[in-house]
Amino acid sequence: MLTMEQAARLVNTPKKIEVKGEILDNIQLTQRVPLQLHYRLLSNEYEDYVFLYDVKQSGKNYFKFSLYLMENDAKIGLIRIDYNGQHQNPEAKTESLPEEFYPYIGKSYSYNEPHVHYYVEEGKSMAWAIPLKDIGFDIQKITSHADINSAFIAFNKLISLETRFNIEPILI
Repeated sequence: MLTMEQAARLVNTPKKIEVKGEILDNIQLTQRVPLQLHYRLLSNEYEDYVFLYDVKQSGKNYFKFSLYLMENDAKIGLIRIDYNGQHQNPEAKTESLPEEFYPYIGKSYSYNEPHVHYYVEEGKSMAWAIPLKDIGFDIQKITSHADINSAFIAFNKLISLETRFNIEPILI
């Protein structure tokens, strides 16, 4: 089983996007609605590990930015940011739950309260979340194409993704 410390190290290790065997320093994409992206990430520091970078947007502007560790056809959620999505944290703490989560035991998140999910050793995957405002994350809401671009930049920084995104907005 992965420990929280190991998960944090994996989130913080530098990573780059790999496409068809090529490691990319930059990637170009056009913003579409709904946006669905899946990229394989690799790290020089952890050569035996493969990560999945996943971005999903619904037609109702629900956004999820996720980082997973891939292990034997299984996805282990390391971190995920949700905009315009609801969530309910567990009602009880577990033995291994870090104190930083105690204020959020049983917390319910409404659509307008962005939050970040973390890997926690016990329980359901990504069951615990903290409000984005409480971790000092730069982008608190997504209301424009510029916010989407800024959210990409901030999430990529959070997960130490070194590949730069060049995002072209939709021309209407």
